[in-house]
Amino acid sequence: MGLLSGKPLLEGHVTIAAGSPLIDADTVEREIIERLRAAKLRLRFDKVALRLVGGLKAALAKVVPEGETIVFTISAPIRLPAKTAMALDNLLRDGATDAESREVVNGNEVRARRLKGVPRHTPKVLGFVHSAELDGGVILALVEARLLEPNADK
Repeated sequence: MGLLSGKPLLEGHVTIAAGSPLIDADTVEREIIERLRAAKLRLRFDKVALRLVGGLKAALAKVVPEGETIVFTISAPIRLPAKTAMALDNLLRDGATDAESREVVNGNEVRARRLKGVPRHTPKVLGFVHSAELDGGVILALVEARLLEPNADK
């Protein structure tokens, strides 16, 4: 299911004519999720995870400047979703820097990076919920590589 839309991740597609920059934020996000799946990194898409990530994306997208993206990971299970969302909102607004930040929020490991110099059409906020045994740093590295790779969207 799509992170916010409730539609399957691969439903629909965008046709790109030669030389046309018709890539949008949703397309980039779906591509990243597919790359994570191909790397056998299992993400969580349960109701709590979708609500937490969706709420943070909506709240933070308004404050992230053009050309930047905040990427975060959080380990599951999320037992205190409302408190965790509030703490994450504050942490990501104030604390996400170029360097990776790493915190434990209500028992969940959180990692975050603020990427600068990303193309305009990339999502402003990307969040991923994963199982506790998975290293969130691997997800951040793969996402950063995709968003900052030259010619990725040509």
